Amino acid sequence: MNFPVNIWTRLISHIVQVPITKATSHQGEPLHIHLIKGRLQLSTDKAVYSFDDKYDNFVDGLKAIRPEKFRNTPFLILGGGLGSVPYILERKHSITPHFTIIEIDIAIIHLFNQFTKPRLQSDIDIHAVDAERFVHNTSNKYGVIVIDLFIDDCIPDKFQTKEFLSQCRQALLPHGVILFNWMTVTKAETETFFAYKTYVFDSVLRKTKAIKTKYNHILIGYNSQ
Repeated sequence: MNFPVNIWTRLISHIVQVPITKATSHQGEPLHIHLIKGRLQLSTDKAVYSFDDKYDNFVDGLKAIRPEKFRNTPFLILGGGLGSVPYILERKHSITPHFTIIEIDIAIIHLFNQFTKPRLQSDIDIHAVDAERFVHNTSNKYGVIVIDLFIDDCIPDKFQTKEFLSQCRQALLPHGVILFNWMTVTKAETETFFAYKTYVFDSVLRKTKAIKTKYNHILIGYNSQ
């Protein structure tokens, strides 16, 4: 059984998770939205895709770049989920930049438009296209690029290449920054992450660092010194 989002379900959600709706992704995986402690969480059976301002990966990652410096530059989000990044920036940093969100999954876009977009003040363009194709073709420049590209708990191989990251860098403004979310729960995931950081991320971007969260690492790298 699913429930509406209202004052009563928000109160109950501080005691138990409240199921709000279900959908099916373009990959055929189940998508779930739950209300948890007053926040909307989008997840699959294996991973959390968004969690309002409790999406700690980007709560910590965005705080580290001091996003207020980028309030007058456009943001590009590759893998939009339910819109945690603009939600965090509005609620925790009081900025409303222009967002371009690239989200290939139409089902997730519908959920974003239904549940999160009405709660946001920012100007948002959302496109149902492949992230690799978008960054290859775009001539726009962005102050911040957020990469959050997962199928369940895996980053597709094409988004782990030096070529893809280099194309993302080409879409940055001179002072711009990239944040790249990686899941690092298992030993294998952690080893893959550190190999990528050493041999790809650190070779393409400047002033790089990694921020550890509970289940993930966020890579941060700048276009210039």
